Amino acid sequence: MLSKLQKTVLSYPKLKERIEKSSDSKGAKEKALKNLDEMKADFSKGYIGMMEKMLDGALPRLYDGINFNENGQNLKELMKENSLVLVPNHQSHADYVAINYKFYKTYKRPLFVAGGDNLNIFPIGKLFRKSGCFFIRRSFANDILYKFTMEAYLYALLMNKEPIEFFFEGGRTRSGKLRPPKFGLYQMLIEAHSHLPEDKKSPLLFVPISIAHEYVPEQRALAKEMMGGKKVKESTGQLLNLIKLVSYQFGNVHINVGKPVEAKKHDDPEINKKNLQELAFKCFRRVGKEMVVTPTSLLVLVLLDEAQGALKWSDIIAKANAIIQFCLKFEIPFVDSLNVNKIEDTLGRALDILIGNGKVEVIGRHDNSTVFYSIKKECRAELLFFKNTILHHFMIPWTINLAWINLFSGKLNSVDDFKTFFVEQRDQLKHEFYLPTVKEYFTKTLRILSDAADREIHSLEECLELSHQDLYKIASNLGMFSRTLSYINESYFVSALTLKAFEKEGIELFKRDDFMTKFEEVFNREIQVARVIRFPESYNVELTKNAIKYFTQKGFITNEKGSFRITDPEALNHYIQKLESELMEQLKFNLRIV
Repeated sequence: MLSKLQKTVLSYPKLKERIEKSSDSKGAKEKALKNLDEMKADFSKGYIGMMEKMLDGALPRLYDGINFNENGQNLKELMKENSLVLVPNHQSHADYVAINYKFYKTYKRPLFVAGGDNLNIFPIGKLFRKSGCFFIRRSFANDILYKFTMEAYLYALLMNKEPIEFFFEGGRTRSGKLRPPKFGLYQMLIEAHSHLPEDKKSPLLFVPISIAHEYVPEQRALAKEMMGGKKVKESTGQLLNLIKLVSYQFGNVHINVGKPVEAKKHDDPEINKKNLQELAFKCFRRVGKEMVVTPTSLLVLVLLDEAQGALKWSDIIAKANAIIQFCLKFEIPFVDSLNVNKIEDTLGRALDILIGNGKVEVIGRHDNSTVFYSIKKECRAELLFFKNTILHHFMIPWTINLAWINLFSGKLNSVDDFKTFFVEQRDQLKHEFYLPTVKEYFTKTLRILSDAADREIHSLEECLELSHQDLYKIASNLGMFSRTLSYINESYFVSALTLKAFEKEGIELFKRDDFMTKFEEVFNREIQVARVIRFPESYNVELTKNAIKYFTQKGFITNEKGSFRITDPEALNHYIQKLESELMEQLKFNLRIV
């Protein structure tokens, strides 16, 4: 006897046709039902009620709070007339708990969440499934029957107007930066929605959700992966080890709702493909726009910009205040507790958490009259995660700082020089962030320049007419961002030197693993001499992978069936000289404005 869910799934037109046309329709039907049993949620209202009570008691011991902000979007009303799909970014396994807990507490409805089948392990798998999680294989590109069964299951959920959630990045970020969206579930949901009967079809809305943790439980493991360690496969033992984290303090979790995006299937496949990509990236950009500056991310941004030495509390507060003022002017979201009358107490709490969790050391001077704070060297890569969550907000003022360094040193002398510089910087950074269009990029650049100069600047041509006093004023007003992205340039510089090392040794072909081995050798040498490289966190696997993509795009190297060859050594040399000069000038410039 088939259940209601099974009947609905088997009625999905594409799956029904696939089964009927199969040479073994009975076997295909049995396999589809087996697939359904493997993936489906087994939601239990009694079970989730029990979990709610348990979390009511447990979460306050771990977190200061889980803040849920609708930002003017009334999800309760939207659910009445629409099919809602929440698309959050993914920082931690704790995302499942935080979002689902607040959603259920607020609306008394479960979220049906797409989870990777790597999480379907005892006992956590049963807990997730009973709470509304359905499991998806990590790869099923060649299994058409499985794909259609998944579409059919989504079709059944949409038929009942159940709110659905999936993490658009496809997995947790290892770096803290947003990862490009995966298109698979967007496509399947739109496809499933298009087959709904007209009387069951309501508008399909994708709701961007930005989630930011002030402390991520598994951040140490994520940092190890970024430093070259292998990903540890999820297991019961690994998940149970999270119990050890009860001695840690996690601060707040901030969940921000973005403006929904409606989606429809188009009859033309090419237009449909284009619309699908635009939809995914529109959601992605809205998540990025709503990524909130938290006390931890702000504090880490300030502290990590000090590659050497430590900072006094008064210096930390002064720089943090300057950054928050910038956020106010350019509509960058930050938590309410960072407002001017609360910021010192709030950052004090964030600093206490980092000290208590063993990430920041307190340094007293010999006369004990002054206290300094510094991120421990071995923890810099780990805390970089939090800086990266907000780094895209401050990319343009950092680029302006770098342009001013080149202007002061005489390397930019014309409007064409300026335009080329900004386009080249954007071209490199697009491998690290999803950027605004060139037009939007330049528009925001001129807005920030106008604010920093305290006068209207309408074009790059006007920049060449600014007095030295104006230029210095701009540099000073944006000085708090002068080192913000420097670790990225350092990593690209060492990556370029690594290519040069292969060339000097006469190695014509090398693989990615060879590159990483040589990169580590070159990096260790460069950071020891401290001539140009100052940031330990610039040793970063993700950055080296992105650098290789950039070098391939620029034509410095070519990919020959998985091996790389240097194809334009002259252009590579020019790039090394340019980047080295900028890094050296930046060090001098920093000394002048600090």
